[in-house]
Amino acid sequence: MGETKFDELISDLVKVSSFVYGFRDLRAVVKKNKQGTIKKRSTGWFSSEEYKVEYVTPAHIITQKGSQQDDENQHLKYDITLPAIKQFLEENRKWFKLEDGAWKFDESRTEKKEPFPLEKELDVLMEDNLRIIDYDDEFTEGDGGLVYGVAVNLTHKWISVVFRGSVGKTDFLTDRDFNLDYNSFFKTEGNISGGKPGTHAGFTKYLVDEKMGDQDGRKCLDRILACVNNEFETNKDVAGKDFSLYVTGHSLGGGLANLFAFRVAQLKAMNHESVKFLPNKVTALTFAAPVAGNHDYNKEFQSLEKKGILRHIRVANEGDVVPTNEIPLPFSLALAGNSHEYTQNGVNLHLFPDKELAVDYRNTKPFNSQFFYLNPMKSAETHFVAEYIRRVELPANKNSSCYQKTVEEIYAHAGDCTN
Repeated sequence: MGETKFDELISDLVKVSSFVYGFRDLRAVVKKNKQGTIKKRSTGWFSSEEYKVEYVTPAHIITQKGSQQDDENQHLKYDITLPAIKQFLEENRKWFKLEDGAWKFDESRTEKKEPFPLEKELDVLMEDNLRIIDYDDEFTEGDGGLVYGVAVNLTHKWISVVFRGSVGKTDFLTDRDFNLDYNSFFKTEGNISGGKPGTHAGFTKYLVDEKMGDQDGRKCLDRILACVNNEFETNKDVAGKDFSLYVTGHSLGGGLANLFAFRVAQLKAMNHESVKFLPNKVTALTFAAPVAGNHDYNKEFQSLEKKGILRHIRVANEGDVVPTNEIPLPFSLALAGNSHEYTQNGVNLHLFPDKELAVDYRNTKPFNSQFFYLNPMKSAETHFVAEYIRRVELPANKNSSCYQKTVEEIYAHAGDCTN
């Protein structure tokens, strides 16, 4: 299988990880302020006006409606293309505004000539033939919830599952649940470690909860797997054409990507029917990913790395505490469970603010080594996806030898998956 050079891959996937944040919020505004709704707006102390919400071609981004037959494995009824999203924004700017980076409905309906930042992101992403096969945000609120997308890149020949990161209280409660789940991935599958492999209970619950609205009562993870497996089997642009499978996400999304990629590889090793048509290797490329399991989970992870069916390139910014373990008092009081039991997986690309990245295998860093005690806001800013994009695109990194390698070559350089 031909591999995409890493400079193209990391640039593509960090931008896709950023995209899932904004796109969900845009769709939420459209769904809340539905086409044809009659609204009333105050125009003064004793006056108001009525107006009708009239988007141009809302079907460009809300594609779960329509006459097409439902696909039991997908939320969307037909693919979303990036040019369609861009066209929707260009034709409907007056209905939207940004407040502190968040999409809002603009009751003033002010015409806007300047493109939104998302439109500029789309211009970059459209350089590749990228399509959104599925995007499920149906059962999420402003406080969070599982949001994922499935995208196919016809130029670089990959399919990617993309998980959104944390946005509100529901997600933050999930993030803080460091209890260990010993059953969801190992109860019937067994383990090779001889110990008690466990996964982050909060992240695991997002994946193994029953998918609301699924006609077969499947887990979210199984629904996503069915969608991706079906694309590799039946999509005429993909089937038999040597496409790769990547899983990505930022923050919480990175933790979910770790566990999802592990599960795919675990099922591949078992020759499970649910992954029959997937490639023989799955690669997670994550940004700001928290620790997702304990040391025995890492042994399970490494066993699949050694078989060559699982890879994880974990990108972390210097100064970002989210990917750390050993969270001390008083911060640990906010957690359920013990972060000291956790460790990271895969190859770490450690990004600095103004110099070339460092490459190492695992490289789990404790909280105290990354937190800016004299400037806590700096720690928060270091975690933002925009700062990850900035560091990924630094000339020192773009010109590095690492970016010219493939994932397999980066693994060969970093270590032997045994430490």
